[in-house]
Amino acid sequence: MDTFQTFRILHGAAVVLLFLAVIGLAWYGWRTWRRGDAGGIAKAFQRIGLIGWVLVGGSVLSLPVTGWHLVHMTGWPLGQTWLLGSACLLILATIFWLLFTSRLWRIRRQALAAQGSGEPLAAQASRDLKFGLAFFVLALLTMFVILWMMIAKPM
Repeated sequence: MDTFQTFRILHGAAVVLLFLAVIGLAWYGWRTWRRGDAGGIAKAFQRIGLIGWVLVGGSVLSLPVTGWHLVHMTGWPLGQTWLLGSACLLILATIFWLLFTSRLWRIRRQALAAQGSGEPLAAQASRDLKFGLAFFVLALLTMFVILWMMIAKPM
């Protein structure tokens, strides 16, 4: 197998891992939130945060490296609009992901406080979750646009 094919496989695997991780973590978080147990929410959101940092962070760090190698091997100029646009969108998706995980950590702190006092989660946790979900959706949509740009190569 030649180097170009190896980088294509690595790049594709990073994309698949990214989307599978996001879908799995979202399902796990939603299922835990529906139970309403503050201790379970705190534990689950800690796991989601840590696993998300490792899997999503690793994918986001590897995608530009393998992508640059693919572009370099193909001979495309880096100034193409779809390449520059996807790089900018990757930065934007990373910012949305950071905002999302900061909301998760805030909800986790609220769940720990509620667990210690024995009270249910406050309404603030629901508002934080709504904002967090908005950031999550924005990050996911941005990643889908990047995927479309990589496949369609517009302009």
